[in-house]
Amino acid sequence: MLPHGHPGPPAPPRLITLQVARRRGLVLRLHCEPCGRCQAVDSASLPERRRTVCLGELWLAGRFRCAGCRRPAGRLEVVEAVQGVNRTCEVWRPGDPLVAERLRRHWRWDRYDRRDWGAWFGRG
Repeated sequence: MLPHGHPGPPAPPRLITLQVARRRGLVLRLHCEPCGRCQAVDSASLPERRRTVCLGELWLAGRFRCAGCRRPAGRLEVVEAVQGVNRTCEVWRPGDPLVAERLRRHWRWDRYDRRDWGAWFGRG
């Protein structure tokens, strides 16, 4: 709590993990900058993992690839269809200043599978 009873900033939204995306039937839109393709991937078709991993981690590691040129996707959008209307839940793109902070907060509060930020980037 901050002085004078202020609760402070709201908690950051929880990042969408691979398991949650598969369970909720989300759609991933992969955008490739070099070839200009945009493809939609159903989250149910993604391979299962035992470890809790968020979609941003997989995007950062280059796991999502363009179907045409096989390069890592430049941008990842996580889309949910709510009553026939598509709603974007998360967007991951290079140059976004919040990418590192979002992942750092996710790793800090992940109770079951802690990450070490320095080890992830080879500093530590």
